[in-house]
Amino acid sequence: MRRELDGEQKTVLSLMRLSAITRSAVFCAARAIVDDDRYDSVIAFECGKLLGVSDRISPRAGFCEGNSIRCYDLPSGRTGVLVGRDFEYPELWRALALSDCKSCIVFDERKLTALDERLLSSLSFTAGLTVYAHFYDASVCFSPDGIMKEKPSGSFRALNTAAESRKAKLLSTRPKLYK
Repeated sequence: MRRELDGEQKTVLSLMRLSAITRSAVFCAARAIVDDDRYDSVIAFECGKLLGVSDRISPRAGFCEGNSIRCYDLPSGRTGVLVGRDFEYPELWRALALSDCKSCIVFDERKLTALDERLLSSLSFTAGLTVYAHFYDASVCFSPDGIMKEKPSGSFRALNTAAESRKAKLLSTRPKLYK
């Protein structure tokens, strides 16, 4: 994981410090190059500690394929992360629902479209998850019943969390679950 974060130490330290000061979970989208391979990733911090790096699973747009969905046990419940257009694959939502996720954070570099809103609404309803989706131009939140709760102009703020550390739980894209 260190090689993925090389060259971004100042940004990573600032985000880690922010999560420690606010005693919260912080998720940020990043693009990394490791051994000449491009990865579209999300870095997760909680209370000043690095929880993990989630990669895009589908190889769309020339990025390398990741091999697992990461889920994090946070005080508000288990949270899954989908990167890029991975949110368009129903089997990934099914895997998140089977891993007892209560919410999902989606990061995509494109502009939010009406089709994306309808898709996120239906998938949040089908999987029974609260969805926080961050796009280039907007952020949206859907409740587990598929209703859009808010569409603020900025990004979502994390809720305060307890100071103890939690380890990331991995869910393979295959049916095998890690607990």
